Amino acid sequence: MKFILNICILIFILSCNISDDTQPVPNVQTGKMTKELIVNGNTREYIIYIPESYTGTSSLPLLLSFHGLTGNMEFNFNHTNFNELAESENFIVVHPNGINKKWTLRDSNNPDIDFIELLLDKLENNYKIDSNRIYITGMSNGGNFSFTLACGLSNRVASIASVTGLMFQGFIGDCTPTRPLSVLHIHGTEDPIANYSFVQRGLDFWISHNNTEDLPIISNIPDIDTQDGSVVEKHRYLNGENGVEVIHLKVIGGGHDWPGFQGNMDINASEEVWNFLKAFDLNGKI
Repeated sequence: MKFILNICILIFILSCNISDDTQPVPNVQTGKMTKELIVNGNTREYIIYIPESYTGTSSLPLLLSFHGLTGNMEFNFNHTNFNELAESENFIVVHPNGINKKWTLRDSNNPDIDFIELLLDKLENNYKIDSNRIYITGMSNGGNFSFTLACGLSNRVASIASVTGLMFQGFIGDCTPTRPLSVLHIHGTEDPIANYSFVQRGLDFWISHNNTEDLPIISNIPDIDTQDGSVVEKHRYLNGENGVEVIHLKVIGGGHDWPGFQGNMDINASEEVWNFLKAFDLNGKI
C-alpha cells in the first residue's frame, strides 16, 4: 500500500512539473508606450516601442534614439520610423526626451548621463535586454550626445551612430573610452548648422582609438534620386581592434537632414544606422 502511495505522489509531482513547463507566457504589453522615470528629483519621459514578437523569454537588442535641439521624443519617433525596423528586425527601441528640448554634452556632472544610466538599469530590470547589444544613435544635438555617451558609457554601449552630429574638440580631449567602439557618422557637406569642417577630427579620434586602418576604402552609393541635389560617398576605416570599424557616409551637397526622411533620398538613415549597429556587441564585431 505504501509503495502504491509513493507512486501516486511521484506521478503527481511529475505532472505538476510538466504543467509548469508548458504554462503559457504571461501577456506582455507591446507596441508604443510613453513612460516616466524620476532622476535626481526630476521627472524624465521616454517613448518605448516593444515589437509584437516580444514574449519576454529571449533577450533582445536595445536601441536608444536621441532627438535634436528644439526637438522631442515624439518627433524623433515619427521621423526615424525605428518602430517599423524594430518589428522586422526584432529589437526594442527607446526615444528619451531631453530637458528643455536639448541634451547636455559635458563629460562630468551630466544630468542626462545620469538619466540614461538609470534608464538602462530600469529597462534591463523590466525587459529581457541583451546587455551586450545596447546601441545609441541621434540627430544633431542628439548625435553630439551620442558621442558623449560613447565616451562616458563605453562599458555599456556597444556601438553608436551620429546623424548630423559632431564630436567637438573639447569632447576629444576629455574622451576616455574603456574599449574599442564602432562608430557610424552620417553628415552633409553643406550642413548650415553643424559645419562639415569639424567632422574629420571626430573621425580621426575614433580611427586612432580603435586602431583601424588610417586610409579609408571609398565607394559611391548609387544616385537613386537624381533630384535631391546630393550624392553619397561611403568611407570605411576597417580592421580595428576586435574587428570594430569607423564608417562615414559623406552626403555631398547634403544639408542638416535625416536622409530618407528629408534631404538625400539615396540612403535611408534609419536603415543605415541599424544595419551598421547590429553588427557589433561589447566584444566587437559579431
